[in-house]
Amino acid sequence: MPRKASGEPKVKRVERLQSNGDIYIYEVTTRYNPEKRYNEHVSSKLLGKKSPDGTGILPTRPRKTPGTNETAAVRRTVGAMDILEWIGRESGIDDDMLSSADIGTAQKVISIARFWMANPDKSIRRIEEWQISHTLPYREGLSEDTCYSLMKDLGQDISVSQKYFQYRASHAASKSSVAVDSTTISSYSEYLNDVRFGYNKDGNGLATVKMLTLFCLNDHQPIAFSRQPGNIPDVISVLNALRQLSVLGMDRPLLVLDGGFFSEDNILAFVHSHTKFLMRGQLDGKWIFPELQAIAPQIERPSNAWQDSPEMYCMTRRISHQFTYERQRTRGDVAKGSITVEEHRLYLHFILDTGRARLDTAVLMKEIQHVKQQLVNGVELSLLTKPERRIADRFLTQKTIRGRLSVTLNDKAIMDESRYYGYFVLVSNEKMDAFRALREYRLRELTEEGFRIDKQYNDAHITRSKTTGSLEGRFFCQFVAYGYEVFFQKELNRVKSSLAVPTGDPSHDSSETFKKEKALLNWLKGMSVAKLFDWFDAIQETTVNTNIGKARWKTETIERDRLFLTKLGVLRG
Repeated sequence: MPRKASGEPKVKRVERLQSNGDIYIYEVTTRYNPEKRYNEHVSSKLLGKKSPDGTGILPTRPRKTPGTNETAAVRRTVGAMDILEWIGRESGIDDDMLSSADIGTAQKVISIARFWMANPDKSIRRIEEWQISHTLPYREGLSEDTCYSLMKDLGQDISVSQKYFQYRASHAASKSSVAVDSTTISSYSEYLNDVRFGYNKDGNGLATVKMLTLFCLNDHQPIAFSRQPGNIPDVISVLNALRQLSVLGMDRPLLVLDGGFFSEDNILAFVHSHTKFLMRGQLDGKWIFPELQAIAPQIERPSNAWQDSPEMYCMTRRISHQFTYERQRTRGDVAKGSITVEEHRLYLHFILDTGRARLDTAVLMKEIQHVKQQLVNGVELSLLTKPERRIADRFLTQKTIRGRLSVTLNDKAIMDESRYYGYFVLVSNEKMDAFRALREYRLRELTEEGFRIDKQYNDAHITRSKTTGSLEGRFFCQFVAYGYEVFFQKELNRVKSSLAVPTGDPSHDSSETFKKEKALLNWLKGMSVAKLFDWFDAIQETTVNTNIGKARWKTETIERDRLFLTKLGVLRG
């Protein structure tokens, strides 16, 4: 039987060969850890270097003491960092993160989020160099290894992310309706369990992991996310993610979904799980198109006009739709594999956008007139492109009269084609009028660009992770950064909508003020978020400290930049 470890530290000498040929001798102290079952390193001390004859120890040259510089100078980039600090403070993201984790972990996550926000599509390994000139909340400095270790810890201990989700959900402007969107993250890895072959939304043929995000409709802030294997269908991913909402204080909200979720199987799955939903449908569906034909003659009544946009008309049809499906398990007298027919109540909200209808009709007529002109000019039908030949066959009538070709429009075919231009339909199992349905869905449309922005700004095109734990932690850091981006985009839109608009204040509603604000608005229209941060990243602060005194100065900004920062709220007016 082996002797029981005493637990006392053990000291031994270790020789290490240096690159110059010298052999350094260290005194290494270790202690046995009975839980881990191996010796842990306690400390090491350099005794000296081995003498040439190998019989003694020679002292090494003492470490050079750093020289004292009477003049200390530091230059930092502050313009973009001021905006990032303002975003973290005003959005509440920094406070929620600090409340969810210890201060060191929280500062690391916030620092990574700010790095991704200011450096679109940059790998995390760039943070080590970038933080030299940019002050981040975590002052000790972040290396690539530190970031990887952080993500691994966050993935293994999900209590931090779950606390953060709860804080974000508690601040949601509305808890009655939630937007849901999903994306796929491509991966080259063969070792991540969740990476599987399924539908890849980037279309690059790689295996994927699926990320599903829940948004608050009113302020568009992301509330929580759920990671799923890449081969899991969207509707199952949503139903799995919904279990999160009950612990976030958002029990059975209305889910607002895009057209990618529309299918009879998905609708039936939501109905069976008693989940309220609102999703965009397809007009050419065999059970939707007859209802469209029924309401088309009535929809343009004045009472159906939407007050927010008089060019849009809304009308709701309540239907009872029969669903046919195959039983997946035996229940009662119904055996597995038998065909079951169920009838459920649904609401079809038809919307007509007359402005879009006119635009689509104008595009169609332009294409028809172009093909007609080519035929009149003597171009043979066989020389036209395939789409042009299709237009000629459907919408043009060709006759040869006295040896001359006559080309006329087929009015009936054109009217039949454009009759339902501008229509779309929203499908729901929750009773509501069409105006509320349209308002909820238009709020959801503002999150459509969410994952495109997330992938662009947060290095989220591929996983870049070696383990499932670090992947979960990486997704969480990206999620925090995404909150930064959504808040800034919302505030940027607010600033744009307020520029050169009369307020009734004589000090504001002057020609000189309007001139400045119009110039700012025109400049902002040509600037993406990435370009804005690059622009303000040129503002630097220099601090020089000498024996005579200390001075600090910033790079000068132009009046337009100061106006933007004031309107945004970074500078006090």
